[in-house]
Amino acid sequence: MKRRKTYRKVRDRATGRSVLLHRRLAAEMLGRPLLSGEIVHHRDGNSTNNARENLLVLPSQRYHAHVEYHLRCEKRGMSSLFPELLSSVKEERPGTLFEGVLPHQEGASRLARREHQQRTHSPLRDDPRQRSWG
Repeated sequence: MKRRKTYRKVRDRATGRSVLLHRRLAAEMLGRPLLSGEIVHHRDGNSTNNARENLLVLPSQRYHAHVEYHLRCEKRGMSSLFPELLSSVKEERPGTLFEGVLPHQEGASRLARREHQQRTHSPLRDDPRQRSWG
């Protein structure tokens, strides 16, 4: 029978609530609170090992399950078609897989989209008043 994982809890002094230690450490490591969907993965599989280099923040449970599946397959000796996909998970560095990705900025993406439209579309196609129907 498979043993259930145990996670250490600590009391949050500000709110008085009980929080999982690995989530709290990950939030401190990132310098921001974790989003509700983010998952903290223990690289070595030991849920009691909360060393910073053992914790990795993943964007969703779906992605976490995907990573776990491929790690189990690799452990069984099954070769991966794309081993570079798991290389960032195996690297010995704390944090998140997406540290190098710039945060989404609404205004910046609108500006980039507008610039792209100006480069790729002619003014006749963008302005419906100037279309020729004949």
